[in-house]
Amino acid sequence: MDRLRTAPVRRRRRWPWPLVGAVLALSLAAVPVRWAPVQGASMEPTLHDGGLVCYHLVPDGWLPRRGQLVVFDAPTREGHLFVKRLVGLPGDEIRFRNGRLLVNGLPLELPPGAIQPGYAAVTHVPPGHFYVLGDHAAVSYDSRRFGAVPQDRLVGRLLLY
Repeated sequence: MDRLRTAPVRRRRRWPWPLVGAVLALSLAAVPVRWAPVQGASMEPTLHDGGLVCYHLVPDGWLPRRGQLVVFDAPTREGHLFVKRLVGLPGDEIRFRNGRLLVNGLPLELPPGAIQPGYAAVTHVPPGHFYVLGDHAAVSYDSRRFGAVPQDRLVGRLLLY
């Protein structure tokens, strides 16, 4: 009797999905990120009321870049966080003139509506502070009203929005 020849059976290598999932979960848990709902219209058109943002918790002494969206402890409401656009760094001169923002004499582009027409002011950002603005000037409570934000009140920077 002839023997049937069959091809050797290859065993498929199986991925250790539980192990992959555990490594991924631990990696994500190590990254200091938080999610928060958007409340209010002060950052429209960039952020919308009822939306959700993801922010990265930053270490003490972190220095943000001009134009970044930052999260900080609200200056007047204990336990609340604000999200605003950082426009002024320590030592900067902030000048509002003719519907434009000048930082150290140079124009800084902002979303439409970030500066109310006719608003004029000049200020200097003190050492260890930052100047922040909302993208919707008509309703934003920002550095134009409460002044520069101390660096130790910065909590994070937005990652996803």
